[in-house]
Amino acid sequence: MAILDIIFDGYFQCRLATDPDPSNEQRGISGFTYSVAGETLLDPSIWSQAKDIEKAYGPKEECFKDPLRSNTQFDIKNIREASPDYSNYNSRGIGILVKEVQINGETVPELNEKMKGALCRFANRPKSNGPYKGPIFEGRNQITSDGDPDRFTVNPFLFTINTPDDSKTVISRFDPLDMEYPDKQLYEVFPNTILDRRLPYQRFALSTDGLAQIGLTQDDLNTYFQNRMVWLKSKIVEAEAINKPALAEAYRSRLYAVNFFTQATGPTVLANRLLSRIPLRQLYRHTIRGNSGMEPTPIADQEYFGPYQIDTEKDWEILYYLGQYDGDLMAGWCSGTLSIPLKD
Repeated sequence: MAILDIIFDGYFQCRLATDPDPSNEQRGISGFTYSVAGETLLDPSIWSQAKDIEKAYGPKEECFKDPLRSNTQFDIKNIREASPDYSNYNSRGIGILVKEVQINGETVPELNEKMKGALCRFANRPKSNGPYKGPIFEGRNQITSDGDPDRFTVNPFLFTINTPDDSKTVISRFDPLDMEYPDKQLYEVFPNTILDRRLPYQRFALSTDGLAQIGLTQDDLNTYFQNRMVWLKSKIVEAEAINKPALAEAYRSRLYAVNFFTQATGPTVLANRLLSRIPLRQLYRHTIRGNSGMEPTPIADQEYFGPYQIDTEKDWEILYYLGQYDGDLMAGWCSGTLSIPLKD
């Protein structure tokens, strides 16, 4: 049986509250993530595309726009700029995109050409998610997971791929937590063993592969947030020089948080609450099982894929890493492969 592999990567945003704040904290009090001046309240939604953030929240107010920003994405409310040393993030911005398309391990030129840069989304399904604008890392201070503070289920799980111009959905499939009750929210699912297949099954506290994917090495960690603080101090001076006191205050709040959590929580990478998230990544691997009897029904645009006929009856498999989370930017890195069986 032939398998179509769609390989993707890119940055996502997730402005979630962090321990010991409760999971529904909206400003940030004792965790290392904070909402600062000019931003909306914290919301744990996972955002896969910058344009979706802009659609939900709009642009920044003029007083919070930085005329010296390196990427126009940073004019969008809630999207923060990094210091110049994190050039991979500043140049790419928020957006998970198709990187390569293969069949049985071999690149398919015609599909690769038309799908490269296609927009991948961890999309929302309000019926099984409650009040949030997007899917979330569902843990609720370990109440609804297995007790491990770093093992979360992405819920709900609806994975979609749109054409590079975002005009058309060509792949979409929902994976219910419970096949018998697909509309149940996670906290309603019992027993907890049903959730196990969707929890990460490997955790890498110091992933050199993950660091390499975002343009960093292990040695870079020693100065990662030191560079950020130097840059933030310079941005405060710049903002004041161009008479933007509100922008200066936003940078000052970021500087306070980075300084506090890099100085007060531990001298080494793994002991430091903020820095330890940069090399950390987790591996998820599970099937996507939604069928035509569930909403939304599976989508596979057969016209788009031409002679490669996608099987929407068989389970699809998805492998994805989530990690390299920067608590100042509230953004992390995703890479993975969606494997879809083709009809004979």
